[in-house]
Amino acid sequence: MDLRFDALANEYDKWFAENHHLFDAEVEAVASVMEAGVKYVEIGVGTGIFAARLGIGEGVEPADGMAEFAAARGIAVRKGAAEALPYADGSVEGLVSITVDCFLSDIRLAYAEAYRVLKTGGSFVVAFLDAATPLGKQYEAFKENSDYYRGATFHTAAEIRALLEGAGFVCVEARQTVFTLENVPQSVKNGHGEGVFAVIQAKK
Repeated sequence: MDLRFDALANEYDKWFAENHHLFDAEVEAVASVMEAGVKYVEIGVGTGIFAARLGIGEGVEPADGMAEFAAARGIAVRKGAAEALPYADGSVEGLVSITVDCFLSDIRLAYAEAYRVLKTGGSFVVAFLDAATPLGKQYEAFKENSDYYRGATFHTAAEIRALLEGAGFVCVEARQTVFTLENVPQSVKNGHGEGVFAVIQAKK
């Protein structure tokens, strides 16, 4: 993951405060496919803003600036990257990854690592910005003007599904939300193709 995020932690958190309705919808979409009673770890926990809302107590993060925010929110942060997770084989019940895919240096290796550390039957919840949607195409058009998304590689739902299946996962649930970037309440729908914020639940 790009360590420029050390300097963007404040800006990152500020966006969610200013766009609370979009944030609420994104949290709802992720939570809707998380399994009750499973202890999840967030890959790329960032400032811990999602983890805190989702009841996730542990995460992995390479950027110290982001990790400090997460620790202040009570998240136990392990230093590490998605491509080299600091966990033993088959030792994690569930994993969550939220808009991390677009910054990974090797997404195939990252998903292979997720598969490695999950227990058999474990749940991997992947949220991403769907490049095939109208807003996804807008993000692609303007990413180089963004300090946060400059250089990002956005994926379509079909691409994420294929990458997960290539790593050995079975995709079982799909959700989507954020149909407009106006800060207004948003619905969460099944499937993909309309909302830019997409979620897939995959099982090992």
